[in-house]
Amino acid sequence: MALLARALGLTAGETIAHLLHLYAQPASETPVRAGTLTPVYAIYQHRRIEGHFDRSTGSLSIPAGPGAGQYKTPSGAARAVITALRPQVSPIRTGWTFWRLAETGAHLEVLRSSTAHTSTPTRPPALPPSSTVAATPRTR
Repeated sequence: MALLARALGLTAGETIAHLLHLYAQPASETPVRAGTLTPVYAIYQHRRIEGHFDRSTGSLSIPAGPGAGQYKTPSGAARAVITALRPQVSPIRTGWTFWRLAETGAHLEVLRSSTAHTSTPTRPPALPPSSTVAATPRTR
C-alpha cells in the first residue's frame, strides 16, 4: 500500500479512500461522458490531482481536492492547483504539459491537435490576382 501511495502522491489513507471511491462507485454515477471526457491527472507537491478534460470544449474540471472547479483551459486548471498548494510561487504553467492522461501517463498535449477548440478552419487556396489589363498583341 505504501508503494502505491507514494506512486500516486497520496497518503496511505487517501490511497485507500481513492481506490474505494473508484471501485465502489456504480457505473451510473460515473461522471465521465463516453467519448468527450478524458480522465487526466497531475502530480504537484507530491499530490495527485484528478481531473477530466473535455475534448469537445477544451475545458478541464477538477472534481475534488486542490483547485476543485471547472476551467475553460488546462492552463487555468493548472494555475488553480498551483495557487491552492503553493500560493507563494508563480502559477504560470502550460496546462498541456502539466496534466497527463490517466490511461497512458502521456502529456495532455498529445490530444491537442485532435480537440475541436484548437482546430482552425481551412481556407481555400488563394487565387492569384486577376489582371485588370487585357493583353493585346503588338503590331509593328
